[in-house]
This record gives sequence, structure tokens and C-alpha cells, in this order.
Amino acid sequence: MRAWLPLLAGGLSAGMVAGLFGVGGGFLFVAVLVFGAQLRQAQAHATALVAVALAASAAGFRFGIDDAIVWPGALALAAGAIAGARLGSRYMPRISESALLLLLVVVLAILSIRFLLVGGVGGSQAGSEVVVLDLWLVAAHLLGGLFAGVLSSLTGAGGGFVYVPLLVVAFGYQQHVAEGTSLGAVVPTALAGATGHHRHGYTDWAVGSRLGLGSILGGLAGAQIALALPADVLARLFGVFQAILAVLFWRRRTRRAKPHGEVAD
Repeated sequence: MRAWLPLLAGGLSAGMVAGLFGVGGGFLFVAVLVFGAQLRQAQAHATALVAVALAASAAGFRFGIDDAIVWPGALALAAGAIAGARLGSRYMPRISESALLLLLVVVLAILSIRFLLVGGVGGSQAGSEVVVLDLWLVAAHLLGGLFAGVLSSLTGAGGGFVYVPLLVVAFGYQQHVAEGTSLGAVVPTALAGATGHHRHGYTDWAVGSRLGLGSILGGLAGAQIALALPADVLARLFGVFQAILAVLFWRRRTRRAKPHGEVAD
């Protein structure tokens, strides 16, 4: 039982972040698995996807109760992301990771400022606006998912931090609906990733499920908090979250640039 406690506590915390901001929270789950369960980096990345899927499912369920998920958009994002992840893994050796991380930091910093200053769009509560997608918009979501999948594959970060600002800024989603739709896209993407890694022997389903038990509770709690907040407040909190991500990616870039020593993701 004692061995379960770090996984349950870590899953609860990471799941709450996932539910609050509509992201997978994969980088937090990976940290728990590396430092709490002593998994190797590759195995931790694969196993974390199990907890990501469970957290996103629980949080997405709560958002769905409030009609805060646009399912055609979520499925289009997921389909594009799955294809993009495969594309990104193919071209990974040809792309400078340092340059990619620098671009990511700049984009996150700009989006953070935008969310902090402008806040959200649309109504203040989930389900207050209906998003209707025609074929062109579905295709645009597919392309957005493709971009997120490529970026996720190249950086090791989940697609949720791309989905939410894309849906808000490019497609005009209300903040709650953007987060709910993002979670709907994260679930199949994470499951596809975990299954793919399983073929190579990296996914530890037992450990991932233990971590996922805490993440389910955290995801539900985070989603409940998000839905209770006004859209503008939630959007500005998301801006703070993006600023933190920008700092983390910047630190990762500077550590990778050092000639000596190796730092885990």
C-alpha cells in the first residue's frame, strides 16, 4: 500500500491540473513516474499516457455534463494529432530540438500575454454558446490537430496546451468549451500513444492504472473548479499556466544546450 501512495498523490495533483486547464498533464505524470516510481524515461513517457487518458476521460465526462464539448471538433483534432505524431517521429532526426524549443517558448510567451490581457471569448459559462462546424471548419480542426501531433512528437509534450489556445484564438470557442473539447481530443490520442508504445514494451499498464486512479479524482475535481469559474478568470489562469510552461521549456532548452551532463525531460 505504501508504494501506491506516491502514485495516488501524484495522480491526484496532475489530474487536477489536467481537469482545470483542459490539458493532458503528461509532463507532470512523467515526473511522478520518474521520481516516484523510478521508471526509465522512455517507459515513463509511455506509461504516463495511461494516466493521461484516465484523467482526461474523467474531466471530459464532467465537462460533457455541462454540454461543454464539441464532439466533431474533438474527433477531428484527435485524428489529426494521431497522424501528426507519426509524421513528427519520422522527421524528428532532421529538426533541431533547440530551435524548436525556442520557437515553442516564444509562442507560449505570446499566447500567455494574450490570455492574461484579453481573457476568454464568448459567454461566461459553459454551454452558453453553441459552436456549429461545417466541413471547412472540421478540416481546419484536422489541420490544427496535425500540427499539435507533430509538435507533441517532437517535444514530448502533450497536445492539450496547443488545442485550447487554438480553439479559443483561431476558432472563437468559449474558454470552458475549448477546454472540454481539448479533453475530448486528448483521450483517443493518449490511448493511441499508449497502445503504440505497448508494442515496443514500454507501457506499464499496471503502474499507469495506479497513477490513473488518483488522476480520475483529480480530473473530476479540476473540471469542477474550472466549470465554477467565470470564463475570463479561467482564461487568465490558463495564461499563467502557459507562462509557467514557457519557463519550463526554456530551462529544458538551456539544459540541453550544456555540453556536459544529461538532464531528463
